[in-house]
Amino acid sequence: MRLRWISAVTVLAAFLGILLLTSCDEAEAPETTPVQTAGPSATVVAPAIVIESPNDGDTVGVPVKVSGTASVFEGTLIVTMKDSRGNSLCRVVAQASEGAPGRGDFAAEFSFPPPAASMEGRVEAYTESAKDGSVEDLVSVPVTISADQPPIVLTSPQCNQEITSPLLVEGTASVFEGAIIIVVKDWTGRELARTPVQALAAAPERGAFSQEITFTPPDVPQPGTIEAFSDDPQDGSVINLFSVPVVLTP
Repeated sequence: MRLRWISAVTVLAAFLGILLLTSCDEAEAPETTPVQTAGPSATVVAPAIVIESPNDGDTVGVPVKVSGTASVFEGTLIVTMKDSRGNSLCRVVAQASEGAPGRGDFAAEFSFPPPAASMEGRVEAYTESAKDGSVEDLVSVPVTISADQPPIVLTSPQCNQEITSPLLVEGTASVFEGAIIIVVKDWTGRELARTPVQALAAAPERGAFSQEITFTPPDVPQPGTIEAFSDDPQDGSVINLFSVPVVLTP
């Protein structure tokens, strides 16, 4: 009986010890802070720049069209196309319909000679710091750049190239009767020169063209555009536009 009583006491003591340790652990355990989940009324803050088109993985052809929304200083942003190695193929300045703190729509279009074969690339949009010109608000969309040739391709001058007068414009075309028009514009869109050009072959064939164009250069460097297009034989409207941003220099 004595042994049984001692055994019972031992078991009871052990049980009470376990309860005591458990209560101590619970007392010393840190309090957890509940995590609030976003409800239906939660406000979602959009990035400064959102590219809505093209989408991830899309195949894009030249000319490349980019659109989206932005909430950036004065509504000004940079849109660029990069190849698989990260080299810039073309870079343009886009203007949103509204500046920060509002949000506006933007659209950009640019052209460059298509690659010889389809390749991976990226469409990027960003702003530049007013302090040091560094990249801010960067968004990037991976795409495939198509090798398809548009009706008109300018191979010279290249995108963002510095040019002056006289200017040698070269390229290839597959258009009705091989007839092309080349226009040089300043940063306001004012025409500085307009010249008809004849390709060596007409559609459905593709022919090369080369033309020297003279114009009155600006007093100081400024953005400009070289446009190559054909006239619609039915109504004379502009078709097959290939537009290249350049820098006009004295």
